[in-house]
Amino acid sequence: MVRASAGGHAIEVPVIIESGVAEGVGVLTLGYGRERAGAIGNGNGVGANAYGLSMQASPWLVTGVDLVKSDRTETILRTQNYVEIEGETKKLFRQIDLAALASAEPKGIGADQPSLLDPWKGDAEGHAWAMVIDTDACTGCNACVVACQSENNVPVVGPEEIARGRMMHWLRVDIYDEGSPEAPRAGFQPVPCMHCEHAPCEPVCPVAASVHDGEGLNLQVYNRCVGTRFCEANCPYKVRRFNFFGYADGQPYANLGAESVKAQRNPNVTVRARGVMEKCTYCIQRIATERQAAERDGREMGAIVTACQSACPTRAIQFGDLAKPGNAIAELRKDPRHYALLEELNTRPRTTYLANLRAPNPDLKEDHA
Repeated sequence: MVRASAGGHAIEVPVIIESGVAEGVGVLTLGYGRERAGAIGNGNGVGANAYGLSMQASPWLVTGVDLVKSDRTETILRTQNYVEIEGETKKLFRQIDLAALASAEPKGIGADQPSLLDPWKGDAEGHAWAMVIDTDACTGCNACVVACQSENNVPVVGPEEIARGRMMHWLRVDIYDEGSPEAPRAGFQPVPCMHCEHAPCEPVCPVAASVHDGEGLNLQVYNRCVGTRFCEANCPYKVRRFNFFGYADGQPYANLGAESVKAQRNPNVTVRARGVMEKCTYCIQRIATERQAAERDGREMGAIVTACQSACPTRAIQFGDLAKPGNAIAELRKDPRHYALLEELNTRPRTTYLANLRAPNPDLKEDHA
């Protein structure tokens, strides 16, 4: 921990070394250390109010800041610690130079590999939901994570649970840092459930709580789940979350003992109980709403926008029906930058990606590191 002081004011903040920040430069995030945002919003002492260092004469420029190392240390909570795979960046977060784009070919989902499972055929209606995420457009803002949490009644578990690796948000944004320390190539990759056509989580569930439907969705039947967590252990993408405690009712960081305000929860989404597994559903409640509206109006189902897609400011997330002629999602899968995570496992995911596009400057040596 260090003590930052300027103009007679001082705050204590933790320090963490990050690549991509110039030597001698420190970055301090605004918006923490709140005191009038309610019991949960205040963060129970989380963060420091950096606005305390600003002056009325120059609120956005603080000069003459002194940093003094304190005797105290603090743990930095980072969710990446639980999903990080060393040495696999080039395969998991693919990058392609602009010059090589013309000769590049889209990578499939591993459907050309042999499998003991029957190929997915779909149902009578013929829908095939899929998602494509453009890692070149993603800025890592986490708006999709917040939107998913709000839409699907995902509980806040608090820092103690996060420290134990018990995340609950259904969607995470993986952070990649490739290249040399002088020229890091930062990248962001949102990772929801892959909704695999050959899902490894399904055959290991002893009570058929993890099942596949005819439209390609990997469903989680909460009322069947008995909490074996076999599906979580068998998921290579680590996108399943287990309710270790009754986070939604009566636990810390839930309602803090007060009566819950029902209007703050989406009534179309079940509030999960303790001891069940949960994960991304492709906002199945929105799919069901559109299906009901189409049946009522006597028309075909129209476009469906998931919560994460609607919140993305750069439109990096696209969702649609692969079986519908002319759907943009099918065209994105033909893009030369298209690839699937861990396609060698032959899970045949419905969630796929577009590679990060780079345009290195030939005159800069470090840009080719």
